[in-house]
Amino acid sequence: MDTSLVIGCATHNNLKYTKLFLESIKLSYPCHIFIVDNGSSDDTYQWLNKSGYDFRSYKLNMGFGYAYNDALDYAFKLKKVPYLLWCGNDIVFRPDSIDYMIQAMNETDYDMFCGNEVLNKEILTTNEGALENFKYKFSFDEPQYDKLMYSAGGMNHSCIIRNKTVFDKVGYYDINFYPAYFEDNDYSMRCRLLNLKFGTVDSAIFYHFWSRTIHEGGLAQLNSQRFELNRRYYQEKWGGSVDHETYVKPFNNSDILITDRSYELNILKKHGVFYRSGNE
Repeated sequence: MDTSLVIGCATHNNLKYTKLFLESIKLSYPCHIFIVDNGSSDDTYQWLNKSGYDFRSYKLNMGFGYAYNDALDYAFKLKKVPYLLWCGNDIVFRPDSIDYMIQAMNETDYDMFCGNEVLNKEILTTNEGALENFKYKFSFDEPQYDKLMYSAGGMNHSCIIRNKTVFDKVGYYDINFYPAYFEDNDYSMRCRLLNLKFGTVDSAIFYHFWSRTIHEGGLAQLNSQRFELNRRYYQEKWGGSVDHETYVKPFNNSDILITDRSYELNILKKHGVFYRSGNE
């Protein structure tokens, strides 16, 4: 069985978190690392250019949906791997978490699994020294986590692994949700309507620093504006808010599957987005 996969994330500044995320990747299977840099103004692009990782970089922020779609193309069209594990760049894995996620995919009939998120906003810090020391604080030694455990339900896009069946049936993310918020809810809704099977790997623990792109990456001002616009678009698309949808098709008459990316740049053109570079 081919158990190779692509692991990656999208970035917008916050290189210190990206480094911590990459350092925490430990697994027993072959993998490709792929990173999408959405218009970082810190040293992220320069660091990626020397890192040896495959990446794409844009002058301006293309949005999380666009980055997700780049990753789907990279994993299932370019590398042709069976699995894509896509994460926020502000998470840290317990050392055996990724192996448990792959094991769950290999040994069950599930199409997607998310990891088990640990979230504690009280110890979040922008102090770089404290952040560096975080890796020594993050340990879970409880023996109950030292075996594969999973449960039905859960769709946390901060850390989610999927197989190619999901891509074939659901397709791409809807980038009208720009630059973030509700693109994950929309994708999850489409998965549920297609009866795809998803769950949580309870033993695949990861720590989430919680929305560092918004809170430290320079998007705080955009936060409330886009949240409201995307919330309204979601309601229009699904006939109700999250968990109160009334449509079983997008806009009550459209296809669930999104296969065409040619329209995306037209949507983002008003943002002045241009391709900068990529080494893959």
